[in-house]
Amino acid sequence: MLQFTNGFSCAMNQEKEELVISFVQQIPEIGEDGITNNVRVEEVVNLVMGKVTAQNLLNGLIEMLEDDNEEG
Repeated sequence: MLQFTNGFSCAMNQEKEELVISFVQQIPEIGEDGITNNVRVEEVVNLVMGKVTAQNLLNGLIEMLEDDNEEG
């Protein structure tokens, strides 16, 4: 199942051995006048991973984004 996210935050433990990534969805609440009154933030998922997995994720994202930039 796919989950939409448009925000995230990261934290690492003091030993720098585990990383937590929290993905959220920021939902603007628009009044009848069309003006955004508030932005509601809903948690989508929290991920905890070890340092090696976090580094692999980083490398994978860099590789995908570099390939994307080369194409256009």
